Amino acid sequence: MSNSFESPTTNPYIERINAVIDYINAHITTDLPLNVLAEKAAFSPFHFHRIFKSITGETVNQFVNRLRLERAAALLKGAPSMSILDAATACGFNSASVFSRSFKKHFGIPPRTWDRITPLKNSKNGQVLDGFPRYTVEQLAAFEGQASFPVVIESLPARQLAYIRIRAAYNWERNMRAYHTLLNWYQRQGGDIATAQMIGMSPDDPTLVPLEKYQYDWCVIVPDSWQASGEISMRPFPACTIASVVCDGDIYLVDKIWQYLFDYWLPRSRYQPDNLPAMEIFLSLPHLGDFQRWHQRCALPITDLYAHWTPDINP
Repeated sequence: MSNSFESPTTNPYIERINAVIDYINAHITTDLPLNVLAEKAAFSPFHFHRIFKSITGETVNQFVNRLRLERAAALLKGAPSMSILDAATACGFNSASVFSRSFKKHFGIPPRTWDRITPLKNSKNGQVLDGFPRYTVEQLAAFEGQASFPVVIESLPARQLAYIRIRAAYNWERNMRAYHTLLNWYQRQGGDIATAQMIGMSPDDPTLVPLEKYQYDWCVIVPDSWQASGEISMRPFPACTIASVVCDGDIYLVDKIWQYLFDYWLPRSRYQPDNLPAMEIFLSLPHLGDFQRWHQRCALPITDLYAHWTPDINP
């Protein structure tokens, strides 16, 4: 395969909105006033709302509320004994009642009646993963018993990432164009494709997010001195602890490992998801396997379950 990659027209609006989305993800537990977000994008507060919606397809409030609900759902699923109030507070909701109403409106079920195992459904969900088999807890337990997916806990250092963000990322043509754009840009900066360290990540849960809103970031680790340009944005990714499983196989194996990590291993561990996206740390560049064979680590940023929360032992 050629190492020459095609680059599309750049768009500074996308770069600015990406910076706002990164800020929202990093501050999802705090107040996010419109004027502050507009300032991050260097747009007038009078016009920022319309610009944001034109690029993301959601208003700022819709976008923030959806991310908070998805984060809360991940916490409740990953820590089955966590209270609804603790999950709501950890995701920026002012009260359990407000959270419960929003949760029911979004997912169609109150959080108190959700068993934290059954996949949640959004009425607008594009059913991204309908073509993939869903494994029961018993089947996932068998993978553990067979030592199929050994989980490694390790620390990752802080890194500077250059990235390109794809919206409606399950559109294959759009996804591939973004991939090639990033690598082409990396080469123009003087990077060596043979030693490039690529990471893929998404703040979205593909089982929850509507198909047209699902985002994915192709990222490459770069020196701190490199600058963003056009569709390529920059962000520092903080040091973190990850639980990871090595994958070397097709996309169905990748999905099986993610189900094992999220649906079986995490709820039985002493960890909860950190407020960072899950990552695919590529051990070889995806195009070298013709996007059919994926050699990567499925990596879930984690934090100690009891570092910020103590279970209520009173009946």
